[in-house]
Amino acid sequence: MGNSLPQLSVHRSLRASKTKSPYPSLKKSRSLREYARNTNNCFTSNNSHNRRNITFSRPQSLPPTDAEIIDIHALRCRMSTSNVDEGEHQLLKQLDYIHSCVRKDKGLFGKMTENLQNKHIFSNDEPENTHILDQTPDEYRMDYQSIYLQTFDGEFIHAYWIYQSGDVNDTVTLLYFHGAGGNISHRLEVLQLFYENLQCNILVIDYRGFGKSTGTPSELGLYIDAQTAYDYLIYKQKILPENILVLGTSLGASVAIQLVSDPSNRVKVAIFENAFISVPEVAKYFLTYAKSVLGVTKSIGFLYLFDSLAKVGRIECPCIYLTGLLDPLIPTWMSNTLYNETHLSSKRQLYEFPFGKHNDLPVMRDYFENIQSFINELLSIKPETEQVVLKQ
Repeated sequence: MGNSLPQLSVHRSLRASKTKSPYPSLKKSRSLREYARNTNNCFTSNNSHNRRNITFSRPQSLPPTDAEIIDIHALRCRMSTSNVDEGEHQLLKQLDYIHSCVRKDKGLFGKMTENLQNKHIFSNDEPENTHILDQTPDEYRMDYQSIYLQTFDGEFIHAYWIYQSGDVNDTVTLLYFHGAGGNISHRLEVLQLFYENLQCNILVIDYRGFGKSTGTPSELGLYIDAQTAYDYLIYKQKILPENILVLGTSLGASVAIQLVSDPSNRVKVAIFENAFISVPEVAKYFLTYAKSVLGVTKSIGFLYLFDSLAKVGRIECPCIYLTGLLDPLIPTWMSNTLYNETHLSSKRQLYEFPFGKHNDLPVMRDYFENIQSFINELLSIKPETEQVVLKQ
């Protein structure tokens, strides 16, 4: 799934909050209860005398100065004026779910191989000079705004908000999660294809530690970055959920699956391109000699699982799976397996491209026609409709 140089940033500890949350937390989410944010909280209980802080102790990343910074948590606070207790509970519930989906401890083997795993899973320091953006959307005739989204744990995620003329809800908006390696400027040629073929707005982010974003990548961090990006569309751009398309490719497909597996993150369609089941399963595919060892337990020695197979059964929104039969990195059967396990989806469809590889599906014949046709059918399709299409 990529390769990378050693990480440049370091992890920073979170200070435990002295205020006990009245909401129950999942057993795997103790780290959520350690959040303590150092800005005044705008969520209050119904009793004005019982004001409660849920402040976060943020990492000491220096705020960028080259673009507007949007604090997503503060934005959610301001938008939750109708029922602030409900808004606070929803935020904690979402973060609690995110924490329940990742490993809490590294283990001895994980600590010994941390740099190696980071290098091959994220590749966030490759290619050379990847933290310098080579191009901007206007070079591809796309109107855009360069922004930073401040996450709930205090990182600054660089993003391009690329928009069509007119009201944002006059067309669909694509939330794009890229794969390992590179930065958002390396995806502009592909994004232009979406911009022109689907006539859509686009939000593309660089995960923490990628491109100009601060921090160090981790499975937990990428999931928080995705939630932050989704909240930007809902609370800042005020885009209706029924107008949002979420697309993730390779590693980004795992991030997209995590996002939409939370039923509170409603979208029109979720699109998963060359998705994989989990990091351990990909390791078993490449390291055939280690199958017997890795088969003992899927999580032994792995810092990051990105276990999509455990989550697709929760997805309720319409889904498209796209896979290239010539992909040298992710075997096609993984998309088939994920597709078959997405039982609750109101509509799902699998497209296989016989000549498609890992990064070239958008240039395959009928790629955009398939997506647009799927979207057009949503209003007339019956629930639980399933189709598998093989494109020649």
